[in-house]
Amino acid sequence: MNRLGLVSLLLASLAACDSAPAPARGEFTVTALPDVAAQNSGQAHLALGDDGVAVMSWLEPAGDAYALKFARFRDGAWGDVEHLASGSNWFINWADFPSVVPISGNRWMAHWLVSQPDSFAYDIVTAVSTDAGRSWSEARVLNEDGTETEHGFVTLFPWGDEFGAVWLDGRRLDQWTFEKELAAEVPLGVSLYYARLDANGQVLERGEIDELVCDCCQTDVALTARGPVLVYRDRTSEEIRDIVVRRYEGGEWSDAAQAGADNFEIDGCPVNGPAVAARGNDVAVAWFTAPGNQPKIRFARSRDAGTTFLPAVDLDTSGAFGQVGLVLLEDLSAVVSWWRRHPEGGLALTVRRVSADGTLGPPRVVARSRISQPIDVPQMIDTGSGFLFAWTGIDAEAGVHSVLVTGL
Repeated sequence: MNRLGLVSLLLASLAACDSAPAPARGEFTVTALPDVAAQNSGQAHLALGDDGVAVMSWLEPAGDAYALKFARFRDGAWGDVEHLASGSNWFINWADFPSVVPISGNRWMAHWLVSQPDSFAYDIVTAVSTDAGRSWSEARVLNEDGTETEHGFVTLFPWGDEFGAVWLDGRRLDQWTFEKELAAEVPLGVSLYYARLDANGQVLERGEIDELVCDCCQTDVALTARGPVLVYRDRTSEEIRDIVVRRYEGGEWSDAAQAGADNFEIDGCPVNGPAVAARGNDVAVAWFTAPGNQPKIRFARSRDAGTTFLPAVDLDTSGAFGQVGLVLLEDLSAVVSWWRRHPEGGLALTVRRVSADGTLGPPRVVARSRISQPIDVPQMIDTGSGFLFAWTGIDAEAGVHSVLVTGL
């Protein structure tokens, strides 16, 4: 992973929310919600529990330390802010952020990143709760390899009656030298790991999924009728960094299948991961790519739990910056979000609906930012009564903001 530096203030402030002509399903409406995170907060993450309650986590400064906090979204409003953990030795980065995830019922899991002493390296720390986030277990290091390398970009997910985690892991770089790099047939780099954990947070199994992946793009996991499906940005020896999918079935991870053959060649990480969502055997994937230096947002579907994919379609070929979000609805239409250039300057947090038959709805603006390039990964989930978005602002309104969107 290329270390991206410490960033505590992110993204430009919310300027204005644009309205749009009413579609058939109702008027498109953006409702700003009162801020619950403190000023200068950042690194928001949204997750939805199986009880329909949304949870937003974030980091905020606490003297010379940082605190991981969270709040529940219920009945159209944020509840009380709750404190999970804090530390003065945490790794703080805009693209590699903590999470608090309701896994199933009262079983929750959280992760954050802790720097190793006198090093650029950092480890993944996890804790679990059996009472819906009211109390938490002792924190444990997840990666446990003991190398002075970087571990992060974690996705936590339910795995039957247990917890699952995937992450980017730098342990193969522990003995890196320039001579070894020149001699290697395959570049030395970051790999992709997974773990299955019990209800107490103890690791039951772990292993390497892919020995060479893109260094610092977010991972994502969805649950199909046949088990977990994982998406991430791959890396080949020719520096092709396309999006691939793997399924866990029959006790092992499948071979990688391409979501779309973009042939995106880049000698470095774009810091722009994919998103996946699933219902039954239907899977949707959205991602950023830029083959030939032509940025795009792409979308593809699978009808067989991620084994094969229909031809990908382009959702945005003009001014796309990416950092995608994705929701798959009951009627199998999908809603995709991303940052793109606004015609009047700055950025637009944009959403677009893709119907089950592939019909594209109009792009709609959820929020605007005055900066020219995003340094934020916006979050989006479907609450049932609307789409909840969270992102981070700087300047006079520095901190995490959220809106509820209806009429998509």
